[in-house]
Amino acid sequence: MGLTCKICFESATGQGAKARITSCGHVFCHPCSAIWFRSETACPVCRSPVPGSSALVALFDHDAGLQSPSLGLADDNNNDGGGGGGGSSGLISEEGQQPPQRESPKTMAGPGMENVGGAGAASNSGDNEDVQVKYVLGKVAERWQQVMVERARLKVQVARLEKTKQELLAQVQSLSIENTALKQGISMQCRPVMRPCPAEPQGDLEHDRRCAGYVPETGLQGFGRDTTSENPPCYLSNLSFSELGYGCSEPGYSSFRVPTRRPPPKVEERLGAPKWELAHSFSMHSGPVHGIAVNPSGNLVATASWDHLCRVYDVHLEEEVAVLAGHLLGLYAVKFSPAKRDLVGTVSSDQTCRLWSTETGACVRVLESHTDEVNGLSFKEGTHLLATASDDTTSMIWDAEKGISVTTLKGHRHGVYGVCFQPHGGHLVATASFDFTAKLWDPRSGEDVQTLRGHLEDVIGVDIDDSGMYLATGSDDKTCRVWDLRMGSSVAVLQVHAGEVKRVAFSPFGRLLATTSGDTMVRLFDTSTWECSHVLSSHNDHVFDIAWSPTADFLVTASHDRMWKLWQPRVLSLRNSCFMADNQQHYASSNLPADGMQMEHTVVV
Repeated sequence: MGLTCKICFESATGQGAKARITSCGHVFCHPCSAIWFRSETACPVCRSPVPGSSALVALFDHDAGLQSPSLGLADDNNNDGGGGGGGSSGLISEEGQQPPQRESPKTMAGPGMENVGGAGAASNSGDNEDVQVKYVLGKVAERWQQVMVERARLKVQVARLEKTKQELLAQVQSLSIENTALKQGISMQCRPVMRPCPAEPQGDLEHDRRCAGYVPETGLQGFGRDTTSENPPCYLSNLSFSELGYGCSEPGYSSFRVPTRRPPPKVEERLGAPKWELAHSFSMHSGPVHGIAVNPSGNLVATASWDHLCRVYDVHLEEEVAVLAGHLLGLYAVKFSPAKRDLVGTVSSDQTCRLWSTETGACVRVLESHTDEVNGLSFKEGTHLLATASDDTTSMIWDAEKGISVTTLKGHRHGVYGVCFQPHGGHLVATASFDFTAKLWDPRSGEDVQTLRGHLEDVIGVDIDDSGMYLATGSDDKTCRVWDLRMGSSVAVLQVHAGEVKRVAFSPFGRLLATTSGDTMVRLFDTSTWECSHVLSSHNDHVFDIAWSPTADFLVTASHDRMWKLWQPRVLSLRNSCFMADNQQHYASSNLPADGMQMEHTVVV
């Protein structure tokens, strides 16, 4: 009949054996089919379902000769040869069964039978050798059939993997096209369209803040802008420029950065100043100053020190307005609430976060759940939510009004040092850790959205720019890295500091990036080129923290030399002072030298 087994490619009816054919029309020899359908329920060629070996149809070639031995495989349809002692059938009934041995004729011989026994022994010896050879050949044949079946199974698996490969290649091609379109769309983006502001004097700071998108004090609204919304989490990949208030009005804007809100002319002039100069040095603490912050109104500066105190200074009135005492150990960071003007938060190595009233100096709430030192904190704009970072490897989201923990973000392998919320209504939280990584989280679900890897030492500082699309990290590996949050990749590595990079802070409108370092320097980088444009040098120990005023009329730095310093852009030092309102004169004319430059002085408390 010329039937060939589709598994071993040998004759399917050799020596009179019955071939097997499936309902899909594929032929197999009996040993291969028995092995295959013992564990499989599909045809090895076309994968059509086969309920079992009983569904196979036996074929028999009468011209092929005698049937081959079963080689240990049960065959209900092939028992023509019987199971007797003659012939080769029944030589092997189970795996590992030894070939049958015949008794020696000598043991059966009786008196007077020696000659007969000798003749019979020679004959039986030849039979035993035939049995041994047939047994070995049967074992080889059985192993060959098993190898062929396994080969067929591997071929099926290879075909399946090849199909999966083709599907993945198609997906990669589709994603590449989508990525190219996204890059082209980003390159065409430009600066945003500004909403018209009411006509007011250009020098009014309140006018600058309104143009800058400053949000006045409002009631706390809960978690996010709409706590009743059932929409799924909105990650960066789902955001559009229109949702962030960006438009396209000026072609030619640099495609290297996502466009940010355009600052008012006064603020833009300050951010583009040719030089930043030291205006004041303050010695108000008996220990290293580790944290510093400016309130949303731009008149209060709060400092956190290892002397267990937080001091609040009014730069308009030039006087200290509050001393916040209550922590049992040194303070690591301080932040003002963007929702309540008189609320400030501090964190300490005493494992707590405290909320204070700057008007009364009283502690209004103590947040206690961390089990190790608390290193950083951040308020979410327009809500009563607060995030803290701790050496216990977690970051916690708190309801600051109720003083209860809302979510615990777990995923870092070592202590968490920095934390910040995505600005302008963004939903993400960023953390920086001693495990050399920064992470992005959705605090509504506690899910780890993205892990940013690249630093070689502890990651200390973290901040997100005004657009919400770029994140900066500072590390003990002496670098600052800037990350594109949409792609999860590093777009710039700033390697100019000679010491560890500590805190990092984007300026209002994201035009400048400030980094502090153990080399006692502060550096300002132009975010359109990522080149260092300013170096602020006056401290004589680690500069650990930095904060910008909301309208960029000054910035402040905190150092382990127990000092904090205030810096101004040169464009402002030709006027009276950045701290003047139109209806107030805070500095006497005697404080200014004849050329109109601001005189540096030190305030000692």
